[in-house]
Amino acid sequence: MNSPELTDGIIAQGHALVRAIDAIDTIELGDPFARAMAELFQAAYERRLMEIVEAAPVWVAEELLSASEHIDGRWMALRVGMY
Repeated sequence: MNSPELTDGIIAQGHALVRAIDAIDTIELGDPFARAMAELFQAAYERRLMEIVEAAPVWVAEELLSASEHIDGRWMALRVGMY
């Protein structure tokens, strides 16, 4: 992660994942199939974000996790564990 371009790309990807996770929480889906698919995508996005957070330097992880409008208990535990 010494390359500024690589770091910028990781941060951009993390921000996009945070926005997608937050957006899925906002969408109201009445159809059970659509809701199940949205939850599946959300779980995949959360997993990828956590992989990035665990592999990134603390300052990058902090920036990504603080980008969320609402950090649930699982993300907060990761933030506490970084220090």
